[in-house]
Order: sequence, then structure tokens, then C-alpha cells
Amino acid sequence: GLLAAAGRAAGEPGLHARIRAAVQPVLDEMAQKHNTSFSFGFTDENGSVSMASGVDSVWTGQRLTNETLIPLGSVTKSFTAIHIMQAVEQGKLALEDLASKWVDPILQRIYQHMTHRLPAVLNVTNATLEGLWGPQARTVTIGDLLGMTSGFADYADDRIMDWTLRHAGEDMPPWAYLVSASRAGFECAPRTCATYSGANYVLLGFVLVQLEGVWSWQDLNQMAIIPRALWESSRYRHMSFPKLGRCSQYTGIAHQYAAYRDPTSTVPPKLFFNDLENDSCLNGWTMGNIAATGGDLANFFYDVFTLAPTGKGYVNATTLSQMMAWKDLKDDWCWGPTGPGSCKYGMGLFRDQLGQDVFPLMNPLTADKEAIRIDGHPGQDWGSSCGPCGYNSRYKFGICVARTSAMGMNCSNPYQMNALSSAEVPCKVYDAVLALFGAPRLRCLGAPGVGLRLECSFGNATPGVLGKRRFGGAWMAGQHAAGDAPWAQFQELQEARAEPAFV
Repeated sequence: GLLAAAGRAAGEPGLHARIRAAVQPVLDEMAQKHNTSFSFGFTDENGSVSMASGVDSVWTGQRLTNETLIPLGSVTKSFTAIHIMQAVEQGKLALEDLASKWVDPILQRIYQHMTHRLPAVLNVTNATLEGLWGPQARTVTIGDLLGMTSGFADYADDRIMDWTLRHAGEDMPPWAYLVSASRAGFECAPRTCATYSGANYVLLGFVLVQLEGVWSWQDLNQMAIIPRALWESSRYRHMSFPKLGRCSQYTGIAHQYAAYRDPTSTVPPKLFFNDLENDSCLNGWTMGNIAATGGDLANFFYDVFTLAPTGKGYVNATTLSQMMAWKDLKDDWCWGPTGPGSCKYGMGLFRDQLGQDVFPLMNPLTADKEAIRIDGHPGQDWGSSCGPCGYNSRYKFGICVARTSAMGMNCSNPYQMNALSSAEVPCKVYDAVLALFGAPRLRCLGAPGVGLRLECSFGNATPGVLGKRRFGGAWMAGQHAAGDAPWAQFQELQEARAEPAFV
């Protein structure tokens, strides 16, 4: 059967060599086609294999390596959830504890000592959960924050992103995300629905600050969850949790590219890509500040799931089972098996998300869908992203595919092809791995590149970098032109807009 086949594949000598031979050509093809770069990791009982492909810097042509760290956003939530659950296992707090018990003291202390150029956010008269969200927030528990059942709406991501990119070198502090989310109110009463909100995991960060008795949120050691034996095994040497400052201030972090539509174009829309290396790398702190490789994240999810029964890993089996108590998310942005709004969430773990553990199958009527299941957490920064990223329990391997842009950046290709690369790439890479196990095959869509069309341009419009702005145009992978009038016009339009109000 499939389980026996999985055991044979895992035990066969040379599996890692076959993984490399199957996956590297796919990465190379996708990097060339979509003008972006990828970091891949695969881990099983015999060890791990990692690889990379594509150009890291569009300015110098420097290539991404399998040791280059990519900011990967929401994968951080798995680490934060485990940090909290380790404390629960140790009896330091309980899932039933009111969140306000842990959050309010640190919020009030931090607020009193915070000075920042954020006038719209500073207008808070009561820095407590109830002061921010109102009386309903009194009943929100630690478990609600972990499981996205607090009912809190999400923060205004587009406006926070706008502010961050306007103020290069400055950081949106974690509590500002809370203010933004609180002004959006509740999606539902606590525990009456599950709705995805990064604010829950920022609040959990403050819980950890209070729990561990550190003075500043910046002093929280997010790497502390890694068991000593795993740390000493050198399995996590390509992972970091940046705090304040530009991404370029941190060693070994990749360039990432955020996409914008040209507001003056219609059909097809022209795209602008902004290099985020000189912008803040904080990304919401405990909800999104991880920077890692595909290899280290494949190790992480493999270790979380395979070591739980031994009691010598991140959490024990009982805790992991709690983290996998799935709830239906009401968020329409999350596409699952039946379309928008059909994803599930546990505690720091996703399920039933397109591109993570839901893929079109070659034989949808007969294929065993559970054979391709991945338990883990995808992630997306304003530029980079990852998925699938997690653990396949049928074939017992960890896997993660990370990339330095959320969509394709080949200006020779039309907008639709660049946009759909977010579905094409994870499908083709994962299918190449599944084929080696005799698993159900995926139906991955994609079309050949079109040719010279000049439909997007690149820029790094960060003021104050070396005393000047840098502009550049790109039309094919590895080819660039000096000067870029469309990008300059776009920046003028952006600068003419009013400062974002965060809500």
C-alpha cells in the first residue's frame, strides 16, 4: 500500500540525490521563467537536502544561495504558538487564562515609554485590551488568541505597508498593529467564529514578554523555543527573527520585491516592483518577523511532528494534538477545497489552503487526497512568501518552498502569468517530490513565456540610501536598463498621496 511505499522510499539509498535531481531543474526553470528566486528544503529520517535557484539582487545579478535568509512572514506564528504551548506544558500559564491578565501590564508600560512618529496611532487613551476593543475583549483568553477565535478583525495591512515604505529605516512598532486592528473592531463575538487576525499573535508576543519578565519587547528571544539538542545539532543555522531596522542591516538576508499596479494603466496592468532591502524587517514582530531558508523550515516542521511522540522535541503529542484541533475560518481571502472561505486553522497551524496542502489532482475522483496533505503554516511578507511549508505525515518528510517575491517578476510576460506563478511554482515543485514516492500526481497549470513585452519595471525608491535614490528598469531575467521614467512617475504619484491613517 501507500504506507509501505512511503517506508521503502524513505529507506532507499540515494533518495536525497533523486530529490535534488528532480527538484533543481524545476527551480531553475521557474526562476528563469518568472525572474525570481527560490529556496527549497526537504527533510526526512536520513537528513535533509536544500537547494536554491535564481537571482537575489536584480541590481548586481548576485544569485540566491541555500544559506540566504528570506523574510517569510506568517510562518512566525508557528514559532510563537509553540513558545506559548511550551509555557502551558510547564504550567506557567493556561489556555483558559484571560489574555488581559498577561497583556494589559506590558501594554501600559510599553505605551508610557513609547515615542514614535505615528500621530494617528498614538491617540490611544487606554492601552488595555478593553480600552482598545471594548468590553467584549474582557472574555478573550490565551486559547482564543492562539486559535484565532478572539473575534478580532485584522489590521489595515495596505496602510501599514504604505507607511512603512514611505518611511524607510523606521519601524511600525508592534502595538501599532493592535491599534489598527482595534479600530476595525470585531468580526464576531469571542469564540463564536474563527477569523484570521495577526493582532492575536502580536498580543501573544506581549504575553511572552510579561511571562518571561523581560523589560522590552525587543528583548524577547524567539529562538529560545528550539530544544538544546536540536540547536547543538546545527539544524537551525539559517534562521533569524529581525527586530528594529532595515533588512539590509542584518547579515545574509535576501532582497525581497513588493509588487504594485501602475495606477495610470488599465489593461493589461503594468507592475512596479520595489526592492524592500532598505525598509523595516520587523514585519509585525511575533506574527511575522522570521527570516529563514527553505531548508531550516523543512527541518523545523519535521522536528515538530516527528519528535512530539518522544517528548524530546518542541512540544509533546498531547499538545500537538491540541494545536491541530481545526476550526473553519470565515475569511473569504483564504481559498480552500471548496473555494473562498474554506480554510481551517488550529493553533499556529494551517489546513486546507490552496498552495499549502490543497492542489489540483490529475485524478481527482480516485486519488487519495490525504496522501498530499501538509500540516504546517505558509507565509507571506510584503514581498517574499513560502508554501507549501510543513510536514507530510503519509510519507514522513518536511518540505518548504520559499521565494523572494510573492508573484513573478518577468517583465517579458503578461500580468496574468506573473500573478499565477504563486500557484504554478509550489505545485510543480511539490509534484516533483511526490512523484518519487509514487504519490498522487498534481495537475499544475502554466504556459510558456510570451516574449518581449516590457510590462513592468523595478525600483528602489528609498530616500537617503547613499544620499540618493536608485532607479532601474528590467525586462528579462538578468537584463537591466539605466533609468526608468515610468518608475519615477509612479513614485511622484505615491508621494503626492496623503499619509495613510492606518484604519
